[in-house]
Amino acid sequence: MSFFDKMKKGVTDAGSKAKTLVEVNKFRLNIQSLEAEIHECFKKIGQSVFETTSDEIGSEPTMDQKAKGNIVQLCQEIRSRQLEIVEMNKKILELNHQKHCDKCGRVNQAEVKYCSECGHEFTQVVTIDVVAAQTTTESTMITCWKCHEPLSQNDRFCGTCGTSRQ
Repeated sequence: MSFFDKMKKGVTDAGSKAKTLVEVNKFRLNIQSLEAEIHECFKKIGQSVFETTSDEIGSEPTMDQKAKGNIVQLCQEIRSRQLEIVEMNKKILELNHQKHCDKCGRVNQAEVKYCSECGHEFTQVVTIDVVAAQTTTESTMITCWKCHEPLSQNDRFCGTCGTSRQ
């Protein structure tokens, strides 16, 4: 590969990474906005409940149907925004070529078949053509004793075959 080809590939890779970063940041800003809306709904719920109490200290709230309906509507808005946040977080993981383990919560690379934390087998494998540049030296790199795939220091299970590192 010539110098110019390497340079062109580097510029293309940098542009792709910058585009991904912009998309991820857009999702994160949207998530912050949704979280602020959720916080505002919680405040409104608290205010609605407070307004249903009398001026006596220790009095129980007495809600009419209108107040209950208002609180139910605010709760539905909160749930809706929470679902939007979950979907945006999934998109962020996709953009970063990662996936979330439903069993332990660990974020793994998208192409692995097993969670590197708990060994849970992923039912749906996403195949992504990514050329990963290895910067670690052979002497410091840890590999799976069974399939010889690289492992990070924190991996307790191999992400490729699911074998325990022990």
